[in-house]
Amino acid sequence: MEGDELEIEIADNASVEFINLIDPNGELYDQQRLESSETRTSFEILGRSDDFVTGDYELVALSGDEPVDTTKVTLEAQCRITDVLWAAENPDMEWDTDAPNWDEYAAVVIENTGTIPSLLTELEWAGAPVARLQSKESQSYYHEKRLPPGETTVYSAGSVYATDGAVHSLDCDELETEPMTVTAVVQVGTDPSYTQQIEYGGGQSCDTSIVEGSPDELTADGGEN
Repeated sequence: MEGDELEIEIADNASVEFINLIDPNGELYDQQRLESSETRTSFEILGRSDDFVTGDYELVALSGDEPVDTTKVTLEAQCRITDVLWAAENPDMEWDTDAPNWDEYAAVVIENTGTIPSLLTELEWAGAPVARLQSKESQSYYHEKRLPPGETTVYSAGSVYATDGAVHSLDCDELETEPMTVTAVVQVGTDPSYTQQIEYGGGQSCDTSIVEGSPDELTADGGEN
């Protein structure tokens, strides 16, 4: 992979006119034609308007209508949230400290163990303090963050851990230890989630602390895009 494209190189002595990329369903995903002197071509994988199906693809080299060679390649984005960090407890990270409420922000660490990038489009915070403050089930913040294979930290631009608002504050004595689940909506692969347990107390002054957190198990058929 080079950026959003799958790069293909042909042996110098091969006589190849076409390269077909066959998707996991056995359908032709795309075809590239090579001129007589060309030994390299590429297929756009991300950024197309149609849905991209992950899995095992087959590359078929053709001379005219005759197959010359075939090979398989796995094109998969496997994203997993490994940690959720509160700015107030991690002040040395790369927060926008010029923002008035930066210590209420969160960072989500996402690991992509696949072979191709994905794109984060949204973080949905179910049961977050800011959602409870607004009497909502969840609060969403929208992103456009590339998730290449490896580990990526995504910083929120919203007050995920806010317990104080312009109109009122949370009464934290009405809450105990409550779950907060963040779900990352990704363009390719399964949408991963992470649940964090937050302990509330202190009445209107609202003293909160993180008790524990862990990734939710991915399901093979859930959230596939």
